[in-house]
Amino acid sequence: MFITKDINAATIAYFKKSVLRKLLMSFSFEPQSKNEIITDLFKSINHYGFDLPNEHELDLFGMLWQFKNNLEENELTALYFWGLNQKYMYYFENFLGESDSYPEKKFDKEFGRSLAYKVYNPNASGLEEDTIEELKVLLCNFASEFDLSVIDEFTSEEIVEVIDIYCSSSNNFVPVL
Repeated sequence: MFITKDINAATIAYFKKSVLRKLLMSFSFEPQSKNEIITDLFKSINHYGFDLPNEHELDLFGMLWQFKNNLEENELTALYFWGLNQKYMYYFENFLGESDSYPEKKFDKEFGRSLAYKVYNPNASGLEEDTIEELKVLLCNFASEFDLSVIDEFTSEEIVEVIDIYCSSSNNFVPVL
């Protein structure tokens, strides 16, 4: 598998436009509420931030695993590409530390193979768990964007506006941490 910058950029743009939007909307609003009723999970994460009590952390991971398991194949592939982008430097540094013996040309090829293995075997390679953990970080950061001490008629609109910013294809800063 040979992935160019253009293919990666298109896949990440699709992730933001489709998968990320779906995730943020389902995390933020109750189903069939017409984006008006904020979920209890969103409120809890907004309140606790990264210091989630075990119960809320389990709820968050349960929601993320359920979300992942309900994705279509193309959405799942985009999700794993996003996860790979999030953890790229971590994977690079680990590979670099484990492979001192590769000549420069062979290093690039072998590193590329290791990344392809992660995408094709996300469970066995650890990419699946890494991606779920990165989604947790993303949702905690997203929830922290809001002051939910007072929820009024404008709160839902504000959440949708921030979702639009996160999902903007030109936005390379907010969702890619």
